[in-house]
Amino acid sequence: MNMLRRTASLTAATVLAVATSVTVAAGPAMAGENAMAWTYSGGTARGQAVWYHDGDSLKVCDMSADGRGIRGVVYSYDSAGGFWVNEFSVADSNSSDGCKYGSENVPDGRRVEVVVYQYWSDTTCCAGSSYGVA
Repeated sequence: MNMLRRTASLTAATVLAVATSVTVAAGPAMAGENAMAWTYSGGTARGQAVWYHDGDSLKVCDMSADGRGIRGVVYSYDSAGGFWVNEFSVADSNSSDGCKYGSENVPDGRRVEVVVYQYWSDTTCCAGSSYGVA
């Protein structure tokens, strides 16, 4: 009789442990992911945009004194509505004064696309993009 109780207790403990681990493993993954995009001209990197998920911030760097500015744009995908949202943008128009930063709250868990491109007057070119998670 004692052996039967021990076996039943061990079986119950095993079932509980398995059920708990399955429940924990089934939880949603909310880890963010950074993203970095580059823009090139003539085979040379002219600028970059870096998305930092921790703080929902964007760093944009103009890396070339060529008369062009660099703009980075953050889009997020609203899966409930099925469309991309333009969250915010940051521009750096001068390569000699360091990078520019901006930040806006992006809902956690959303897929983000960082787009970076060169601009001057009314012209843009040379876009690059990368994906991350807010």
